[in-house]
Amino acid sequence: MPAPRSLSAARLAARAASAALVAAASAYVLQADSLRLRLSGDQLFVSAARIELLKPPAVLERLKNGSTVAFDFHLSLWVGSRTSVRRRAFERFVVSYDLWEEKFAVTNLRKPRASAAGLTEREVETWCLDRISLPAVRLSRDEKVWARLEIRAVDPRQDDALFRSEGVSVTDLVELISRPGRRDEPRWSFESGAVSAAGLLREAGK
Repeated sequence: MPAPRSLSAARLAARAASAALVAAASAYVLQADSLRLRLSGDQLFVSAARIELLKPPAVLERLKNGSTVAFDFHLSLWVGSRTSVRRRAFERFVVSYDLWEEKFAVTNLRKPRASAAGLTEREVETWCLDRISLPAVRLSRDEKVWARLEIRAVDPRQDDALFRSEGVSVTDLVELISRPGRRDEPRWSFESGAVSAAGLLREAGK
């Protein structure tokens, strides 16, 4: 009889480990109303109170061991209804850590490329959000809009050739966006909820 008990214990341990993995994978996912929208000129930008991009232990450990971590940002916009996406934006950011200064550096890989160094964790988040936006669509004041920002940490070598080329095609972007990630990849999801177009236009002085 001891064998069945050992087998049962092993199964319970395996289930617990699996549950812990699932919990870890979803620990950084946020839901509706965590994303704020703003119009600036002809671009729509988003912001969030806190993304905690560099908080996952796997991410921070990799950075402090001298490696880089890439983050794929995918921004989607719906107008009028959630039937179909009206606009999409995609950007990859690569983050590194300076052990001497204890500060972070970040570079975006799509053109025009830019980079910044000597940043705190919060400044990295703000820098990334300031560099992904959507061309503003023509909005009627009585419409509602929704936005979603999805982020996942990836190996910087993944699809690296795409970002070294002259440009990433729409087909390439759709493939990158739709590709399922690994279960151990930290990922985040932020949504705005329904936002009044009239409010956005008023805040932008339009």
